[in-house]
Amino acid sequence: MAFNKLDDSTAGKIRPRFNFETPLKKEEIMDLIHSEGTNDPTIVCSKYSRFIRLSMPKKQQHTWSPVLQLSFDQQEKRTLIRCLIGPSETVWQSIMLFYIAFSILGFFGSIFALVRWNLNGSMEYLFIIPLSIVFLFSIFLISRQGKIKAHLEMLHLLRFLRKAVDDIEFKRVDDH
Repeated sequence: MAFNKLDDSTAGKIRPRFNFETPLKKEEIMDLIHSEGTNDPTIVCSKYSRFIRLSMPKKQQHTWSPVLQLSFDQQEKRTLIRCLIGPSETVWQSIMLFYIAFSILGFFGSIFALVRWNLNGSMEYLFIIPLSIVFLFSIFLISRQGKIKAHLEMLHLLRFLRKAVDDIEFKRVDDH
């Protein structure tokens, strides 16, 4: 079965990815999923040339509401569907911005503090090291809490996808 709830390969991931392949043409499978999405009022389905974006309606969305992005690649006799589910692009970029900012601040602040300590024995800037670790760990915990908060919505999007493609032949493939 392509949707296996016992598959723990995505455990611990904030933005899990999985792939499917089907013998249908790209346009056929995209039209099938898009028509199901337009008929379902609990899903917002946006169709682009190679992508479909599934999300919750605006009234039900919160900061951590997930988005299921499907990209379709036509190969010789099959279509490869790449799925990525996670927070919206703006939330994801904010998380990465904070990770990078606090990592850089912690790195250069630690170098500065260690140089000051080695040169004149001043320990007043060494607090930067544990402070940056606390900030990075806090960002990680906040993102994990967001994943927990969005879990039911993520399951709803995955159930919708399963229902949309349940009548056709498809199989799950590895990321390799």
